[in-house]
Amino acid sequence: MSESPHFLALVADFACLAQVDAILLAGSRAAGTADDHSDYDVYVYLNAPISTDVRQSITNKHCRYMELNNQFWETEDDGVLLDGIEVELIYRDFAFLEQELHQVVEQYQAKVGYSTCFWANLLASRILYDADGKAAQLQQRFNVAYPAPLQQAIVNKNFPLLTAQMPAYYYQLEKALKRQDRVSLNHRCTEFLASYFDILFAINALAHPGEKRMLEYAKQQCLIVPEGFVEDIEGLLSEISTAQPSLLAKVKLLVRELELVISAKTSLGLPICSPFSQNN
Repeated sequence: MSESPHFLALVADFACLAQVDAILLAGSRAAGTADDHSDYDVYVYLNAPISTDVRQSITNKHCRYMELNNQFWETEDDGVLLDGIEVELIYRDFAFLEQELHQVVEQYQAKVGYSTCFWANLLASRILYDADGKAAQLQQRFNVAYPAPLQQAIVNKNFPLLTAQMPAYYYQLEKALKRQDRVSLNHRCTEFLASYFDILFAINALAHPGEKRMLEYAKQQCLIVPEGFVEDIEGLLSEISTAQPSLLAKVKLLVRELELVISAKTSLGLPICSPFSQNN
């Protein structure tokens, strides 16, 4: 898929600014998997802030709609190019990204869900502009084999949260079912799946691709998978709307099959507590 000329012109204008160290294209358009719904995910790495006025003067030339300075997650400008393709401009500095990657990839600090998303984002990004080669240097530094201690850390962090310990999603779902709290059911299932996929990608030594099209990515890329995991996940999702206790059986099944895979097909040890050691 060829790039939009409006997008390329937008990038060229930002590359002329002294505050810009690098511009990276991420997401499906960088990976070559874009479809008709794909936007441009652009990371603009700065050595100093760019004023909103300057950003507006550039985006006005190439966009028919723009929301400047959204602050919901990071500083970003979100809009629509003149040809109708959505674009997301996210502003960062390299110190933030380097520290994040150092903690995860080199110090093996796992998170609850999505542990390696920043790593996957960097490695899959296409460098569009790199004033001093900093982006290329970071890609080279972190283009390493998946560390076994990181795999273990992600399992240790996330596996007990599935069903094993008191804060586990299983028990939160059990309470939500008793209360017939459908909002909580949706939220807790989402968090359960975040940790489930974090483990699945880790045991396959794959950096986490993010929250979009996870199941499709897992089907294509994961060599180590629980038996029937696609059907089991789809079964769990279908159970949410029913708000029936049978949802808990789906959770148990998913965790049991994941446990078997970790025990049988990897060298990773499970956390000391067994997910079914309690009467659940």
